[in-house]
Amino acid sequence: MESPEKFVRGSVKISVSGEQIERFLNLCRARGLLLENVRLPEEKKLTARISIADFKKLAPIHSKTHVRIHILEKRGLPFFLYKSWRRKCFLVGILLCALLLFWLSGRIWNIHIDGNVKNSTPQLLEFLDQQGVIHGISKKNVNCSEIAALLRKNYPDITFVSARVQGTRLLLTIQEEVLEETLQEEAVPCDLIADFDGEIVSMTTRSGVPKMKTGDTCQKGDLLISGIVEILNDSQEVVRTEYVSADADIYVRHQIPYYQEFSLSYQKKIADGKPKNSWYFHIGNWILGAGSASREQHITSVEEIPWQVTENFALPISLGKITRTPYQIEKAVYTKEQAEEKAARQLKLYEKNLLDQYITIVDTSLSITVDKTCCITKGTLTVDEKCGERRSVQKGEETS
Repeated sequence: MESPEKFVRGSVKISVSGEQIERFLNLCRARGLLLENVRLPEEKKLTARISIADFKKLAPIHSKTHVRIHILEKRGLPFFLYKSWRRKCFLVGILLCALLLFWLSGRIWNIHIDGNVKNSTPQLLEFLDQQGVIHGISKKNVNCSEIAALLRKNYPDITFVSARVQGTRLLLTIQEEVLEETLQEEAVPCDLIADFDGEIVSMTTRSGVPKMKTGDTCQKGDLLISGIVEILNDSQEVVRTEYVSADADIYVRHQIPYYQEFSLSYQKKIADGKPKNSWYFHIGNWILGAGSASREQHITSVEEIPWQVTENFALPISLGKITRTPYQIEKAVYTKEQAEEKAARQLKLYEKNLLDQYITIVDTSLSITVDKTCCITKGTLTVDEKCGERRSVQKGEETS
């Protein structure tokens, strides 16, 4: 494939024949004329590709060697423009397309916000819209420092804003402060009590006085960490009492019941006909050519491909494809193997939810029963779960 530079310069494929082929090649080399893809299809004849600029310099060599030169092929932008000169509408279209791309490249078509948790992205975009920072705004009218200042001023919980323009995108990176209410809640004197029964398998105390240790069995409501700290002197006499917010990582091993039941009969969707594709254009806030859904039951999938000139030059245009597959609903019944597979998938999903809550599964004791109408999975899971519920401490209260 030709490089863009060669395409712009243009080149021709030539055929050279005669008695002085070798002298022709030596003179071309002496004068710095570049011949590419040189081939010798037969004796006293060669073919090669040469740029337009070098082709014009062959006249002196041609007169000295008396070879015959024929142009076999023309390639490149100069020849394309020459052939297209009479197609004015085509040239005008290319010019208008180039102007359109130039105009689009000078505007913001994507506002990306990252790092926000408390303040939702739609809420921040609505605020920017009220300030005139919208999709399609000229990059000349985007003041990054002013945008950052407005966000910090109107949202006190935002402590840091980084705004920058990258291509046709406005990138906003936000940092939010920790809620003061949470800090105040942590500073209130309190105990940690057990919120379920089990055996303590791990205890790391940061503040407060431990009332139990690893290996002890606790009941719901038992005191684990006391927020009342007694300061003793050398004689082990209480000098004063301090009240702190008890804080610790305590993990308790206990069992949780598991029960899942589902019917063996279910409704199954079966494709009834060939899928039909429809295309549409998504331009800004308008959708063109999406069509309307038929009254028949169908499975719909949508795929949208944004148009991007470069990684950061995203056009406000997307090409979408809608695939609709008709289907019919039929009654079906799970086999024993299928029911057991579904029960296993349900268990994996349940275990994943536990892991997402930082609950470690130590052991499982489950049974799967499949009868004529349903599948039942029941048993217990042995888990290590973080334990410790805060209970406020009143000053003057004694350690129990």
